[in-house]
Amino acid sequence: MKSYISILRVFTTLIIVSFVAFSCKTTSKDAEDVQSSANTMVMQVGDQNQSPQLPEEELSKEKVCMVNNAYMGKKQIPVAYDNKTYYGCCEMCVDKIKNNKAIRYATDPYTGKAVDKATAFIALNPTSKDGSVMYFENKESFRNYKAMSLSN
Repeated sequence: MKSYISILRVFTTLIIVSFVAFSCKTTSKDAEDVQSSANTMVMQVGDQNQSPQLPEEELSKEKVCMVNNAYMGKKQIPVAYDNKTYYGCCEMCVDKIKNNKAIRYATDPYTGKAVDKATAFIALNPTSKDGSVMYFENKESFRNYKAMSLSN
């Protein structure tokens, strides 16, 4: 059963990575890098039977595609907008960041407030195996969310 879950986890990761890689017109080298990052993230998250663990450190903003809300494992394309820097994995994402205000904001899962992705504290989503991220107002909000998650 554990083997089946591992295979299912890898298969799901491959599907998601393929979608992100090919929907954003990345090169095959980029797709390989994204796959490698996703596999690393799956290994870091650990066994499904364990409680989800949130790392203490903030993810590097420049390694997150803020359109796909995914940790990509390598530097993304910086997008300057309104004296802030956002990041996208491809030209399509760059255009979305520039032209869609909703893309530049997320909801803090602890406070429920809207947060600007350029200034947010970014962490891995512990319930996801595909490298998806969560955005927090600040480190304190992240720590409160983490404490609440571990107590449940």
